[in-house]
Amino acid sequence: MKLNSLRIYIVKFAILMGTWLLLSGHFDLFHITLGVFSVLLVIAVNSRLAGHPFFAPAGPETRIRWLRLLAYIPWLTWQIIISSLQVAWVIMHPKMPVNPSLIRFKAKLPTTAAKVILGNSITLTPGTITLLVEDDGFLVHSLTDASFAGIADGSLPEHAAGLFQKKTENVMISFDISKTVGEV
Repeated sequence: MKLNSLRIYIVKFAILMGTWLLLSGHFDLFHITLGVFSVLLVIAVNSRLAGHPFFAPAGPETRIRWLRLLAYIPWLTWQIIISSLQVAWVIMHPKMPVNPSLIRFKAKLPTTAAKVILGNSITLTPGTITLLVEDDGFLVHSLTDASFAGIADGSLPEHAAGLFQKKTENVMISFDISKTVGEV
């Protein structure tokens, strides 16, 4: 094992162990020992997965733009807050105006990682859940019409693509809404 890879493992161990201690809040021998074993297990599994080629080789359009990620996280957090308030309003409303829909859309995204980020961002947003991702196609369940507004106007796919590309024009290829189960 090279010295650089040993340093990487030490840094991973320190970060994961620090996170374990911070989140557990217990500093007795039992919990620290449990943390050490858990962290070592995670590092062992991760080291075997690290060499697996999940994604295409990194090129200029496949690398994440870290400054854009720093802007994306607060933007997504704001979208989650807005959606949380919308879902809370639907739940608290006496008539409970739920209008479920299945949304099929295709988005031209540069990498598998961009598709994963988009799918997870949709699922993190209350009122929507990504059911299926195949090639460029996404199938999303939505609680209300307002829940899928960010998908319909293309802002969510464009922000996800913007993490990898300089220009994010025409990310949405197609968009279709099904209101009943029979239409799926």
